[in-house]
Amino acid sequence: MTREINPFGLRMPPELRELLKREARLNGRSLNAELVARLRTGSDPPDANDPPPRGMRLRTTAVQPRNGWVPTDAERAMLTVFRKLPPEKQLALLTLFE
Repeated sequence: MTREINPFGLRMPPELRELLKREARLNGRSLNAELVARLRTGSDPPDANDPPPRGMRLRTTAVQPRNGWVPTDAERAMLTVFRKLPPEKQLALLTLFE
């Protein structure tokens, strides 16, 4: 399958490339696989019930969940603390829950 896909050149700022490489490493993917996953995720309509992919920022805008679930104060507090952690610590914390 890989041989059927034509290479695609992409120019991007070096700092963005480094950020994406770091996120790809955290997600256990190559840079190419990370870009493809993000493009696919970005083209799907958002579902409030789906957790964000690792390394991607959580939505900061309010989304009405389909099942009516509303986070508790404790859950919101946990998210606030989680969002302040560096990506490496977020990944470490997530692996504890798996």
